Amino acid sequence: MADFTTKIVLGLDLAKAIAKRASEKASELNVGGAIAVVDDSGNLIYLEKIDGTMPAASNIAIGKAATCAAFKRPTRILEELIQNQRIAMLDLSGITNTPYVPLMGAYPIYINDEIVGAVSVAGAETGENDEIIALYACEIVVN
Repeated sequence: MADFTTKIVLGLDLAKAIAKRASEKASELNVGGAIAVVDDSGNLIYLEKIDGTMPAASNIAIGKAATCAAFKRPTRILEELIQNQRIAMLDLSGITNTPYVPLMGAYPIYINDEIVGAVSVAGAETGENDEIIALYACEIVVN
């Protein structure tokens, strides 16, 4: 008989709650933004774009989140790595099933110390705002 393992899956209700928290933080900072939540394979679960946010932000957010999920680390680390030492990482455009976007503003989502997906923000005026909002959104999930 085969052994089976269980897998924790990020569902739509939690994805919406994460996006809502991100939207609240964006409102507090008085900025717009597109918020993308993906599963651990980088597939989109939920996308929300705050009114007035630049149109391209949605696709950028999806790409950031998928990149974060694929590499299992915050995209800030990837952006810094590219800027400081490994520019060749820009040639990894086929690594995700959506556009590869190694820009700050995406964080893995953990449940019970397991990565179940990622959240990202794009279009919140600065990369730092994207970071603040995405990180704040992740805090809703407590291990």
